[in-house]
Amino acid sequence: MSKRDYYEILGISKDASKDEIKKAYRKLARKYHPDVNKEEGTDQKFKEVKEAYEVLGNEQKRSQYDQFGHANPQGQGGFGGAEDFGGFGDIFDMFFGGGRRRDPNAPSSG
Repeated sequence: MSKRDYYEILGISKDASKDEIKKAYRKLARKYHPDVNKEEGTDQKFKEVKEAYEVLGNEQKRSQYDQFGHANPQGQGGFGGAEDFGGFGDIFDMFFGGGRRRDPNAPSSG
């Protein structure tokens, strides 16, 4: 299932300012909040509005969204955080232990 455009969800233009994004989000969040609006399906609309704001309200995520759309540039779908390093995380874990301390008495995987 393809996702709707975040700008379309919030009803704003692609060159909207940070304040315009926040204002549009607040207006729609009040309209679709499940505690306020008891109509069927409003909880899903609220989640959609919240997701759009989480991306467009963050400059880095918005820039990435503007460039790649809903697809992650590493081809893994969606917006990943620092854990999506294009597969390099496993290599770093292998050499540097992933930053986790291991219990010397714990059984090792074979």
